[in-house]
Amino acid sequence: MDRSSFPSAPIREAIVPLPAMSAAAREGQDESPKRSWRGRLLWSCVVLLVLGAGLVFVGGSLHRREKESLPPETETTEREPGAVVVTVEPVAYRPVQRKVEAVGTLYGYEEVSIAAKMDGRVLRIHRDVSDHVKPGDLLVEFDPTDYDLLLCQAEKSLRVELAKLGVDELRPDFDVERLPAVVQAHERMNNAKLRLDRTRALARSSAATPEELTDRTVDFRAADAEYHNQILSARSLVATVEMKQQGLAIARQQLKDMAIKVPAPLQRVPGGESGATYVVSQRSVSEGSFVRTGTEVFKLVIDRTLKLKVLVPERFSSEIECGQQVQVHTAAHAQPSAGRVVRINPTVDPTNRTLQVEIEVANPEGKLKPGSFAKASILTRNDREVAVVPLDGLVTFAGITKIFVVEDGRAKELRVTLGMQNTEWVEIVRPSLPRGAQVVLSGQTALADGSPVVLRRTLPPSPSPSTHRTGP
Repeated sequence: MDRSSFPSAPIREAIVPLPAMSAAAREGQDESPKRSWRGRLLWSCVVLLVLGAGLVFVGGSLHRREKESLPPETETTEREPGAVVVTVEPVAYRPVQRKVEAVGTLYGYEEVSIAAKMDGRVLRIHRDVSDHVKPGDLLVEFDPTDYDLLLCQAEKSLRVELAKLGVDELRPDFDVERLPAVVQAHERMNNAKLRLDRTRALARSSAATPEELTDRTVDFRAADAEYHNQILSARSLVATVEMKQQGLAIARQQLKDMAIKVPAPLQRVPGGESGATYVVSQRSVSEGSFVRTGTEVFKLVIDRTLKLKVLVPERFSSEIECGQQVQVHTAAHAQPSAGRVVRINPTVDPTNRTLQVEIEVANPEGKLKPGSFAKASILTRNDREVAVVPLDGLVTFAGITKIFVVEDGRAKELRVTLGMQNTEWVEIVRPSLPRGAQVVLSGQTALADGSPVVLRRTLPPSPSPSTHRTGP
């Protein structure tokens, strides 16, 4: 449609005037946020005060009993100005077992490496790692075919030499004079000697010529030489037979070495036959593998008795003796094992100034393992009375360790040398403390040599509520 068809009319905007606000209303509108903020702040303060009072009340009820059980800071009597309140305890005397501690490694009482004596192929393995074996038990077998043939060859060679001697067995009382060749040579020599004797008799009566005498003499000497030659040959045959016998023994031993067995220990083992039990710690071959002479096949360890080898500082050499009891501690067991000193090296290692001590440790159940790290406490002597003080009495500063004792109401500083200690007390080696000396246990930080002190009076502990029993 054409806009020109509408009647034109002026467009007027309707402006509605707002009523004017009074000044009082505007001031009330500005102050309403301020009143809301002040109210919230006031309520927050009230809540915080209530919470603080509750916490103070609860804390006071929790700690009231502990505060009441604390001893009074001072006695009711007057004290010197500047006096320090301290807690003391008298020096105690108790018996102390002296011991020398060292660390080392556990070894088997005897460790044996079993090696192959001959070349061969492994036929069968009878034992493995962790098996317990006794002397004579079979460990491994090698293929014996080649050594069976060598044994047969040695036996036949021996029979050939025995046949030359005309015997089946060479006995210790064998006489070479009974050999046929020797007997024949001996008879020839005797016949030649008779001829020589007759010719000499005829020559004396001029019935034989000198040429005949010379011929008989030569024949006798030849027969005599032949006789001695037969004796030497017979002795050579006997020596050959003995050599063949040794060859046969070697062949038998080689065949025997095809089966490796557990050896018997050469030295005495504690515990008798049960102590000589080995355990297989290593196996180095497998079935079917070819092994050369000298190759290690098994490693055995006597583990029912172990040896602990420790290095002890030179300064303790005069305190350690054979036969002393030892407590052996390992990381795997909480309870110590018993041992004793069996050997002390007579020389000191110049590189670290220590000497080696060997400790024998009984291990009947096999709990301790060879190769383990162990700590040894060698019990040397027992002192009946040793001065000890609580650990709280020690004061250490700048590398100096000291204690304070109370004498005539004043603290006396003593630099001390410590000895043995545990979690509760420590030994005072130097200086010598008199009996009844009072050692300061608290307040040392405020003390100096000669400072006046006041002893804190301790009260008997009040019974704990948890120890009270209620009636039924």
